[in-house]
Amino acid sequence: MATILFAIGVAVAAVLLGLLVLTLLFRPLRIWPTPGTGSWQGYVFWPLFRSLNVLCFAVAIGDPGNFLGLPAWVRLAASVLLALSVALFIYSFWALGSDTSYGAQEGLVTGGIYRWSRNPQNAMLVVVYGCLAIVADSAPAYGLCAAMMAAYILMVLAEEPWLEAVYGEPYRQYCRLVPRFFNWRRAWALVRDAPVRRQ
Repeated sequence: MATILFAIGVAVAAVLLGLLVLTLLFRPLRIWPTPGTGSWQGYVFWPLFRSLNVLCFAVAIGDPGNFLGLPAWVRLAASVLLALSVALFIYSFWALGSDTSYGAQEGLVTGGIYRWSRNPQNAMLVVVYGCLAIVADSAPAYGLCAAMMAAYILMVLAEEPWLEAVYGEPYRQYCRLVPRFFNWRRAWALVRDAPVRRQ
């Protein structure tokens, strides 16, 4: 069963990643963000995207292995980080709102967790799937999770021109201030300045 799920996952990943790459190369195609409910892009993108998400977990749970021979403590640490990343994803999804998360033009969100990352949802989900692969430690899980991580990164790259077209200069200014995935400079500044604030 795991072999069949993996084969389906490979086919789904190939089509999804191919369409996302085409979106980057040929903007009028724009599979993501989808133009809206009822569009052909929505009917193609969402089943592929959701299927690959489910297949990653199905393969990871159904085919745990010992591909790299990772010690138990590494897999346990990855489980904890996976849970924390899911919690941060849920928080960032809530902060942005479901409509805006799915491509609605509800306004540019730049506060809260969005001061740390322009794409906290995608950034956290990349971590989730990386951790899921480590927890499963099977070759099929590594393969599908890597494809899912690539999909989330390509989605970020594909939606940036759309966001710039929708929000213009405020979005460009936001891009100059906040990194695409994580604001390491801001985090380092908080750590560096912590002793000064305690005095």
